[in-house]
Amino acid sequence: MRLTLLVFGLVTSTLWSAATATAATQPNLLVIFTDDQTFRAIGYNDPQVQTPHLDALAKRGLIFDNAYVASPICAASRASMMSGVFPQQHGVIALKYREFRAYQAGGTRSDQTLAHQLNLAGYHTGFYGKSHLGAPTSYGFAAGDERGAYDDKPTFEKAAAYLDVQATNAKPFFLWLAPRQPHVPLLPEQRWLDLYPEGKLALPENYRLEPRQSSLNNQGIPGQHFYRDSNYRRNHRDLPAGPPRDVKTMREFIRAYFAVISHLDHQIGQIVAKLRSLGVLENTVIVFLSDNGYHLGSHGLGNKITMHEESARVPMFIVGPGVPSGVRTSALVSSLDVYPTLLQLAGVRDLPEHLMGRSLVPILKDPQAEVRTIVFSECVGVGGTVGQGHRMARTKQWKYILTGTDEQYLFDQQKDPFELRNRIDTPELKPIADELRRELSTWMQQVGDRKSLDVRE
Repeated sequence: MRLTLLVFGLVTSTLWSAATATAATQPNLLVIFTDDQTFRAIGYNDPQVQTPHLDALAKRGLIFDNAYVASPICAASRASMMSGVFPQQHGVIALKYREFRAYQAGGTRSDQTLAHQLNLAGYHTGFYGKSHLGAPTSYGFAAGDERGAYDDKPTFEKAAAYLDVQATNAKPFFLWLAPRQPHVPLLPEQRWLDLYPEGKLALPENYRLEPRQSSLNNQGIPGQHFYRDSNYRRNHRDLPAGPPRDVKTMREFIRAYFAVISHLDHQIGQIVAKLRSLGVLENTVIVFLSDNGYHLGSHGLGNKITMHEESARVPMFIVGPGVPSGVRTSALVSSLDVYPTLLQLAGVRDLPEHLMGRSLVPILKDPQAEVRTIVFSECVGVGGTVGQGHRMARTKQWKYILTGTDEQYLFDQQKDPFELRNRIDTPELKPIADELRRELSTWMQQVGDRKSLDVRE
């Protein structure tokens, strides 16, 4: 059995040296990558949400309170996780998953996928759940397939069977577990609905019946006023997944959404129990996050795609050998940081040069540390193309948004966390807006985005 290095509770625990990493000391790696789970939809961020297993797991590790995705839409976000770069660079814009072919077997970038790199590092790689990019084995995973059941039961069964086999393998394993939940359809069993009293759940402070007609809220292509999922009703009680939704409707939709998350929490608890029973939990690093957030009536919206906190920000934590326990960090994190972090934890000395993320190992060593002062995100609705859509530059206090039609927004995240007051025209804040605009312009040039910011100075 590989050496167990789990030391929970010691904030100063030393992570293993990459120079001495071998199959005997490399940890197993498990990424749990949920679908459409906004950052508030977990018990440790909102006590309304019943997630006892996730809360207990997170408490044993390090919680990242400011985690943002590279792009808040399924295929683009997943392609970024697997490639280590932004959508403008890998080409999977919105849901155009076929553009990922460059990273598949025989493609010009097939050696740049996370799975390929961990294969080289000596891992057995497996994937079960939602891919959205084609067969996982086509982009580097040694085993696995895509499972489509909305309740994820086949996904978790396959993942458990994979662990049964890999627990005795001489190689460490890397398992990417990608449940579809809590993505619609929301069809929870009654026992999960019973956890939430009907008509009692609080609505978000920025709830609206329907969105204001603003490019900030657009979930289509630039110039539209399109709001997704208004006609999608394959849910509990045929509830609509998009606007307009009155208070009663919204409360019941949130109830179903939370109930699905509670079911997912139960399934994750079973996987953790499986790791424990196989004797590999204490030598397994677990990374938990979601592909994007989700609007639960915030700003009158459903779905994601916008640059609001509810859409671009996700719950995230890491637990495992050498990771401090019972700690939260306010450090800014991009989903792109997961790729280099996993490689460094696996003992890879020289990280691939193409990566846009930064390893979080310094924060795992010292939760007060930071690896970035600003985080970026981009997205466009279905049908959009490279160079279109919303852009975001976010520091700890300020968020600057450039919409698909080049309108500007500035939000004070400390005083206005629900993003209700645009401060872009506040004279005394012009230096802040100008600096964030410059930062965003530099990033846009770096990733090959539209060449200039056609905005008011």
